[in-house]
Amino acid sequence: MDPRILADLTHLPEELGPRSLLVISGPDNPLPEAIHARLPTLPITWLFTTEAYPALEDVDRHELVLVLDALTALDRDQATHMIARLRDLNSESLYVLMPEGGENGWHEQDLIALGLTRVRSYAQAQGNIHLFRFNLKDYKKTPDWLNPRYWANPEMWEKARW
Repeated sequence: MDPRILADLTHLPEELGPRSLLVISGPDNPLPEAIHARLPTLPITWLFTTEAYPALEDVDRHELVLVLDALTALDRDQATHMIARLRDLNSESLYVLMPEGGENGWHEQDLIALGLTRVRSYAQAQGNIHLFRFNLKDYKKTPDWLNPRYWANPEMWEKARW
């Protein structure tokens, strides 16, 4: 893993302050140990990518979920279903790494279609790696028209019938 990506993802739990962390990566990824070294009291659940999808049924909801290599290690349908399940059921804040031009043909629009937004890009010789995020708290801003001011219109009750 690129040292810049490792450093950014290691600092991410410090910045967000989650009460629980789920990491989905390969067994040789140094990120879970690096996070544990910096935040020893943070409960970390680590699932290996190839075993993660079936194991998600038994996993509780986590405040922060990091998905590191699912887009390259799993087939496209399985990775899509796993990200959607994590987004909907298992996380409040989800971060996914996407290598550009991977062998499974992932594009930025594919993750945008799942509701994620790109927050950072890392330039590398083999191609860029993008970090995408989904946060339930700021996914959709409440539109101005969706408030009680426009629902009843009491100033028109005696003036007009509609």
